[in-house]
Amino acid sequence: MLERQSPTGAPTDTTYATYLDYGHTWRSTDDLLSPRDGLVAQIELGAAPSGLSSRLFGRAIGRLAWFQPLARDTDFTARLQAGAVIAPASSGIPQAMLFRTGGDTTVRGYAFESLGVQQGQATVGGRYVVVANAEAIHWVGEGWGIAAFVDAGNAVDTTKDMELKLGYGIGARVKSPIGPFRLDLAYGRDVREFRIHFSVGLAF
Repeated sequence: MLERQSPTGAPTDTTYATYLDYGHTWRSTDDLLSPRDGLVAQIELGAAPSGLSSRLFGRAIGRLAWFQPLARDTDFTARLQAGAVIAPASSGIPQAMLFRTGGDTTVRGYAFESLGVQQGQATVGGRYVVVANAEAIHWVGEGWGIAAFVDAGNAVDTTKDMELKLGYGIGARVKSPIGPFRLDLAYGRDVREFRIHFSVGLAF
């Protein structure tokens, strides 16, 4: 991986990495594409060795999703994601290996990957990310429902800067053979604006 970035108002930087990674998923749910009950857990571990990368670093990401029916026609879902790049600084690490968040499947109410570290006039990746989601869906008909949700998250370069950004709203859900279609109207508390989000399938 070779990357050259020129953020507006910040110096140009060229980075590269040979990245080796391993991932594993544990799944215990009642349905593969549209679960109502169960757990999904995932871990990703990786490293970029010195000599083959502009900086030696490690990377770890953990994800957990819990599905719970509250009633015959009402479901609850909670998700948590946390990640860390293990290095003394983010300089020398390609942006693709750092973290940004915000958007349709992470923190709704914010633009895609708009939450991160400010560098000049640009938003770049940080070494740490946390995202948490809670959502309740009431199925009105056989194949569609209405949802209410709260999302929180951020990506930062030092843990002391971790201040979660909040988004919340309502949405529509339509079941399909490839998983649910989601159309959401979310309000980003920290940017004080509404955004429309659309996604398809199981959002980890």
